[in-house]
Amino acid sequence: MTAILQDYLISHIVDKITDFLIADFQLDIPSALNIVYTSDTFRILSDKEADLYCQSPSYIYEWLKREFLTGKLDDTADGHLQVLSN
Repeated sequence: MTAILQDYLISHIVDKITDFLIADFQLDIPSALNIVYTSDTFRILSDKEADLYCQSPSYIYEWLKREFLTGKLDDTADGHLQVLSN
C-alpha cells in the first residue's frame, strides 16, 4: 500500500472518530480533535507498521472511547500493541 493511501485512510478515520466523539459526548470540534490527537489510539493509528488504519473507523472508535472513558488503552488491543513494543 502506498504512503499516500495510508495517509488518506488515517485522515478518513480521524474524521470519522472525531464525528463519533462529538455525537456521543456533545463535544465541540476543537475538544474532540484534541482528544483524538493526544490519544494513544492515535499514536498507534499513525504507526503504519501497526496496520491499525486497515480497521474500520467504528472499530478504532471503540478503542478511543474506552481510552477516553478509562484514561488508558486496553492491554488486550489485539496484536497492534505488540507491534509497537517490538
